[in-house]
Amino acid sequence: MKFLLAIIGILGSGLLGYVLEPDLRYSLTGMGTKPPVTPVPVTEPTVTGVPPIAPSYDYSQLQPNQLPEKIVLKAQAVATAPGETDAVPLPAGTKVKPLRIEGSDIHFSVLGTAQGKTAVVNTNLVEQLMANPPPPAAPPVQETPPPVVVQNEPPPVPEVVPMPDKVPEVAPEPEPVPAPVASAGSLSADEIVKVMQESIRSGQIKEFTFDQVIGWKATEEEEADGQKYQTGLAAYKAETIFGVKNIQAKAMIQNGKVVRWIWPTSGLEIQ
Repeated sequence: MKFLLAIIGILGSGLLGYVLEPDLRYSLTGMGTKPPVTPVPVTEPTVTGVPPIAPSYDYSQLQPNQLPEKIVLKAQAVATAPGETDAVPLPAGTKVKPLRIEGSDIHFSVLGTAQGKTAVVNTNLVEQLMANPPPPAAPPVQETPPPVVVQNEPPPVPEVVPMPDKVPEVAPEPEPVPAPVASAGSLSADEIVKVMQESIRSGQIKEFTFDQVIGWKATEEEEADGQKYQTGLAAYKAETIFGVKNIQAKAMIQNGKVVRWIWPTSGLEIQ
């Protein structure tokens, strides 16, 4: 009987030790049976920066001679050549020549004769002006009025003219004859051609060069703005949006030299 009780006591002690062992281990050693919990890292929120402000430049008062030689289109635009009715689209990235600024739009030319316009924000004009500011425009020349000379002299005494017995009849003054319009000159056809050739060789205009010209022709005398001009035509080949074409330019000649070159159809001056 004692032996049986001893066996039961041993089994009871083992079972009690198995049940109470985790709590006793933590109380005595501070170590638990569960694995340590790894803390979760805290991710800080990403601060989104303020978007950069687009560059700005006051281009409203710029003159044509202050604009750069070329600008690049950022968006599609259209251009029309003289004498053509169909507008041709120009894709973004096309280089064009700026002509003038009107409000928020810029007029441009491409391939020599075609012209169009688009908003300034659709080009890289502002970036070019900020990188290379244009020179200041030349101020207009103001004429200084001549000084007024004040003479401290007594006023002249009017001469007393005796009245005649009979008032003579006054003949009516003849009507003024309008002054004749000055002649533009008396160059021969060959001399007109030589004058045009010298103008192109000297670089008077940049639209085309002497090597592009394929024909010279002296034309009739014309009157414009109350003045007479001898005229001539120069035909040259140019690459346009419609392919290689023959284009004509008219020379307006006075006093033996070319005053200006114009487009024969529109009458606009060629730069």
